Amino acid sequence: MERRYDILGDVVDPGISVIGTGAHEISRNLQEFSVSMERESAEWNGVFTIKDHWYQTACVADDIYLVMGELMAKEDSADGILYDVRFRFTLLLRRCEGSWKVLHVHQSVPDPNQAQDEFFPHRMVEQNSQQVIYNLRHDTMTGLLNRLYLTETINRYMADQPAGLLLTLDVDKFKSLNDNYGHPFGDKVLIALAQSLKSCFPTAALGRIGGDEFVVYLPGEVNHHALAAAVCAFQQDWQESQRAACFPQPITVSMGAARFPQHGSTYRAVWEKADEALYQAKSRGGDQLCLLPGE
Repeated sequence: MERRYDILGDVVDPGISVIGTGAHEISRNLQEFSVSMERESAEWNGVFTIKDHWYQTACVADDIYLVMGELMAKEDSADGILYDVRFRFTLLLRRCEGSWKVLHVHQSVPDPNQAQDEFFPHRMVEQNSQQVIYNLRHDTMTGLLNRLYLTETINRYMADQPAGLLLTLDVDKFKSLNDNYGHPFGDKVLIALAQSLKSCFPTAALGRIGGDEFVVYLPGEVNHHALAAAVCAFQQDWQESQRAACFPQPITVSMGAARFPQHGSTYRAVWEKADEALYQAKSRGGDQLCLLPGE
């Protein structure tokens, strides 16, 4: 539905009154209504498509008709957020010099999500949309990227930067932790481990790709000294986190590392090499970092 504020004078009676769904949407005459529409035009650049509607009319005077109905529409705004609109309305139309003009508008069903300064509850819709997007991209337990979005993110890093280092890690003897202390304790371990990763690798792409396996991707050149320092800081933070959480026993982590583009041109290829190094670390007793031969 195209917005045509320039024709208000042709379709609106000078004595118009408008009651919208928000407390601020009250206009007592054409001047106030025009100011309201100008403000809306500056704040909102969407388009409404009417999906369905119904209405009925009744004559209340020789020159005045009552119109009651409901609109079902969809807003398509420039920010890409779709909002389904469904509201009832009451109109009074006055016949004047051979044409009909709107004398009164009342939107009869307020939207509880609408803020005091909004024409439509955009903030609530935006927050809900952002939460949906976040949930689609993140692991629900740890808050790290999930497998699908981690793959997309790391491939994007690889396209933008010519080098990077990928770490894959998991908890040593994680199954026995679940068996001995229960799965809720295992979940607590994973959540704590994710927090340590966030603290120690703030600029990396971090993801949980399944079970107790995590991935850390560091874009850019990472030399041996920088890698050793980062891993040492992480191990210290992980030990401190365990003490703070009063874990009943020390819990160690094994890590494998591979480089982009030396070990592959895609995330999948580099991850497979890092995973190979991880299993080498575990076969050597765990609690260590293993780099592929030639590193």
